[in-house]
Amino acid sequence: MEALSKELVDKIALECIELYRKVPKIGKPAAGEWNVLSSVVRLNTETQKFDVVSLGTGSKCIGATKMSPEGVKVHDSHAEVFARRGFMLYIYKNLEMAITSPEESIFIKENGKFRLKENIQFIFYSSQMPCGDASIIPKSNDNNHGNVVTSRKREAEDGHDEEERKILKSDDIDDIHRTGAKCLPHNEQDPKEPGAKYHLLGQVRTKPGLGDRTLSVSCSDKIARWIHVGIQGALLDMLLTEPIYIKHFIFGGGVPYSKESLTRAFLNRNGEEQITVPVIPYIYQATAIFYYMKSEQRARPAHTSILVFNFGLVEVAVHGKRIGVTKKMERTRRIALSISKYYLYRRFLFLFQLDPSLKEKYALDKLECIPYNVMKRKSQRYYENWHKAKENFFKSWTVKPDMWSFCITEDELAVNVIELNKMIHYTDPRRSIMIPNFDTPIVF
Repeated sequence: MEALSKELVDKIALECIELYRKVPKIGKPAAGEWNVLSSVVRLNTETQKFDVVSLGTGSKCIGATKMSPEGVKVHDSHAEVFARRGFMLYIYKNLEMAITSPEESIFIKENGKFRLKENIQFIFYSSQMPCGDASIIPKSNDNNHGNVVTSRKREAEDGHDEEERKILKSDDIDDIHRTGAKCLPHNEQDPKEPGAKYHLLGQVRTKPGLGDRTLSVSCSDKIARWIHVGIQGALLDMLLTEPIYIKHFIFGGGVPYSKESLTRAFLNRNGEEQITVPVIPYIYQATAIFYYMKSEQRARPAHTSILVFNFGLVEVAVHGKRIGVTKKMERTRRIALSISKYYLYRRFLFLFQLDPSLKEKYALDKLECIPYNVMKRKSQRYYENWHKAKENFFKSWTVKPDMWSFCITEDELAVNVIELNKMIHYTDPRRSIMIPNFDTPIVF
């Protein structure tokens, strides 16, 4: 695996930013607001041609009490998560094509599983460093990025009075850029001392949420997990000959950046010897700057997230749901994004409908009787790899309730192909964006 040229790195970053520019205005930051942009990019190593296969924006996360047992809300709306979930849609679409039109797919079917073609690699771009451990970076006076902007509420919570904040701003050399992500409750906590001793390094952290505390780990932790066990997740791992690893990570220009911090967060936590991973990714910083990045002029995070999917889908979300959802819709599937657990599970089961031989291989009889969480636990290789990574590298992790026991009903499976195609092709002309069009009531 060869490193990318500086020219190619900048071209990729510019292409991601240009695609975002073409997205309709709805969901983009208003005046004074900032957002993060992330993308997954496919690279053909034979031709060096690339294309953006998924794009996400966002910086919000819903609290633990607002999680959806029915799988219709996306709990973590950070850009990195939206881009990764959009990438999962891209993988599902290519698996469908591997069954119906193999020459168009990036996969080859072999002995009931799917192998990624050798000339295909994936690149992850993000306009800034991921929240959490990787973003804890030493400041220096030759740094032209300025101070990280924090809200007055956050500063008050941190317990700094006005005078102390002035001291911290004037002494960048003995200070660090901070993260809003919190250490896990059962672990050692940040000392929050002035300057460089404010944070502990190498900690698994959870994101701040809307209202109550979240159970979603930081993007530094999630990306590290993707590096160790693959970006595809448990369900897709069942169908692939091997996990999908991101080969290259590109971060945006004009923002605080440290390759050393990224390497620590992804590969070498707690000062211990680097853990062996299947693929050690290359890490780069592009020169291209995302216009909507955090700055003194853009001090408030945008409330919305945007998803762009390679096969013609654009969705706008707020609080983990489709934008524009009314109270009347709250108890229908219409609130669900295409990247929700519910719809990703439907896409997974659709593959078994599309190719009955898969049902035979995995000894799956009645698909409508298999809950989401039960199906995930069938992914033996994935959870073996995850257990090793958790024990040897992370040492600790957030604990979520085993609440996602929803099933896809027989009626939903019967119309799977029709409704899933609607998610790609139905257009709402009032918003000039493509959205799903479902009215199926949620059964609790």
